[in-house]
Amino acid sequence: MLRRDDPSFKALVDRTVAGLMQSGEIEKIYAKWFLAPVPPKNINLNLPISAALKRVFAKPTDSPDPKLYE
Repeated sequence: MLRRDDPSFKALVDRTVAGLMQSGEIEKIYAKWFLAPVPPKNINLNLPISAALKRVFAKPTDSPDPKLYE
């Protein structure tokens, strides 16, 4: 969550998350939590990245328009 009245912090968060997406680092983070065993019980969710999420990773946006995620 972000405060509504802090546009400079939102811009920093947007740049940071977009950088993770564009560098491919976000896919490593995703794999750690959704494709590998998660401690302490080593449960594996085995949830591959969806096509829609791959599109968002390739072209980050903060738009609420659902058409951009199709």
